[in-house]
Amino acid sequence: MWLLLSVVGMFGAGIGLSLWFSLESSREEQQRFIQYEAEQTRGNLVRHLAYYRLLLDNAARDPELVDLMESGTIDARQQWIRSRQRLLPEIVELALVDPHGEVLGETASLRIGPECRQEMRRPGALTDGRPRVHREVAGAGHVDLISAVRDARGNLLGGVFLSLRLTQFQRVIDAAIHPYHAIALVDARGQTIVSRGEISGRMRELRLPVADTGWTLIAQTPVQWLTRSGWRQVVAGLLTLGAVLLVLVVAMVRLRHTMLRDIMSTVDALTALARDETVPKIVPRYIEFEAVAADINMIALHLQEQRARLEHLSLTDPLTGLPNRRAFETHFPLAQGLAQRQHPVALVMLDIDHFKQVNDRYGHGVGDQVLLALAHSLKALTRRAELAARLAGDEFAVLLSDIDAAGLDAWYPRLSDHFRSELNALGLDLQTGLSAGQTWLGGASGDTLNDALARADRALYRAKARGRGQLVQDAAPGADGAE
Repeated sequence: MWLLLSVVGMFGAGIGLSLWFSLESSREEQQRFIQYEAEQTRGNLVRHLAYYRLLLDNAARDPELVDLMESGTIDARQQWIRSRQRLLPEIVELALVDPHGEVLGETASLRIGPECRQEMRRPGALTDGRPRVHREVAGAGHVDLISAVRDARGNLLGGVFLSLRLTQFQRVIDAAIHPYHAIALVDARGQTIVSRGEISGRMRELRLPVADTGWTLIAQTPVQWLTRSGWRQVVAGLLTLGAVLLVLVVAMVRLRHTMLRDIMSTVDALTALARDETVPKIVPRYIEFEAVAADINMIALHLQEQRARLEHLSLTDPLTGLPNRRAFETHFPLAQGLAQRQHPVALVMLDIDHFKQVNDRYGHGVGDQVLLALAHSLKALTRRAELAARLAGDEFAVLLSDIDAAGLDAWYPRLSDHFRSELNALGLDLQTGLSAGQTWLGGASGDTLNDALARADRALYRAKARGRGQLVQDAAPGADGAE
């Protein structure tokens, strides 16, 4: 059953991956298509606006217009406007405004709404160059463009005002959109200027800013899941899966009876091996199982030896050969018991000064030799009943029993000197030493490993703060260790 389920799982995973690749390929293709479509549409919109901006800017730079703005009559200005309207197709209105945004000429005859006039009076409206969208009147939506008119000295004389129908932008959108896609042009406030199409449900969306307008072009396409090719892959995979399962079922039915006998006899032998019982003789019916019977006794011996090695490794640091943190945590209750029986027990935290710089400058091989030098020193200067362990990195801890503060003051220099001798013996001339922090295990049962380590670590921190290469004791022997 597990074999059948595994085969089903593998085929299912294969079909799923195939479909996923197909979906990803389809998604990327859709993304590329909508990207191309949106960029083409944006380019057409930008070119359309740039065309009218260019005409408007050229008109604003007309020397004749400068003279008209400075000293021309209303009739002369109107005549200039009418002559230029013939050059600007499909516009709503063309007008001249003064530096304050007031329309020059007969406002009653011009198709300029009050909102447009109010927008032109806004400070900076003549110079910012951004198009303004107006949809106040239904069916009369338009975009206003303004180009500033300046004299030869750069003084602002007014501006040329132009209104374009939104239908021009609608034609650009209509010409670019795919039948199943949706596209919309929105202004800086998120209001739709023109749009085409609508998609309900899950969709992919792409937003492109339209340069120098504050507008955004939004293109959307529906999410397509399984294509016809994807369904064909599903059907082909299911048919293949059915055929493979049929072959497996027939083969397993024929092999089941004989194979299970050999498997069960092997299981019985291994169960007896695990219980340290007499292993029954295995009589395999398949040649593939003959080697199992001969190996069981060898496996039993190897398992016993391996258990002993694993137990030793689980309590030993592989680099230094010192006990590791797990061994330290196991030994700590014994030391705590001595402290409760009024034996002074000191916990010393050791740290190699500038160890990171040694690793960075000389490499981790030299760093390992430094660690081994400290390990050899600790082994030489700790008694059999005491414990020195490597907790992590260059952090070591030592539990010393039946020692007082004076003894610690004598022990630490011996350790530092021995450490320096070990380094010299290895030919390592390094500017490093040992910083140490010490605490006394409290006699009360409430003292825990974490509390004692925290106290010793604080003392170690003070040793580093005082210049490194020294031992700092946090309390006198017999105190509770609290600061």
